[in-house]
Amino acid sequence: MLLDILGAIISLLSTYYFIRLDSKAWLTSLFATCLNAFLYWQKGIYADMILESFYFFSTCYGWYVWQNPTPQRENIRSLSKKHWYLLLVLLPSCFLLISTLLVMFTRSDVIILDALTTSLSLAAQWLMCYKAIATWIFWFFTDVIYAYMYLHKQLPFHFLLMLVYMGMAAIGYLTWWRRNPVKLSNNGDWALVQPKRAVS
Repeated sequence: MLLDILGAIISLLSTYYFIRLDSKAWLTSLFATCLNAFLYWQKGIYADMILESFYFFSTCYGWYVWQNPTPQRENIRSLSKKHWYLLLVLLPSCFLLISTLLVMFTRSDVIILDALTTSLSLAAQWLMCYKAIATWIFWFFTDVIYAYMYLHKQLPFHFLLMLVYMGMAAIGYLTWWRRNPVKLSNNGDWALVQPKRAVS
């Protein structure tokens, strides 16, 4: 119970920092990752336990990217159509791979939900590293599924945390949008979100 509460609080703090585009989000995320990985192992949510290992390395990478901005990295980004198409291909492939591995090597009783949340989380984490505003869309739908799964697994504080996350994902999207209204690129490149200009 204590581990559940502590992991929930630190994860919530990390999300708050991400909304504010504060690099401290990555450090708090590292602590949350270690706590949650152990918790998921205890509860038999194996895909998410493995996902936390990916989070550890991707968090280190994301921290590096945010700490070493370039003209292409320092602004919020939108996704081009090419990247949306790429996600539509990779997500089902990732889902099938993860669900197959879960069937073969684990005793998980939530294989479909576990594989789905893991696939969506991988995409969302990648988008967060590059400040892609679509990360909040992915996190919102991921949190909806997680909320149901945690309720099933009797993790009450993480269930409540997911409800809060859903609200924070909406706030995160609106906050990033207001800072930089999205201009969707039609080519294959990342599209930078153009800053608002003051009207004189």
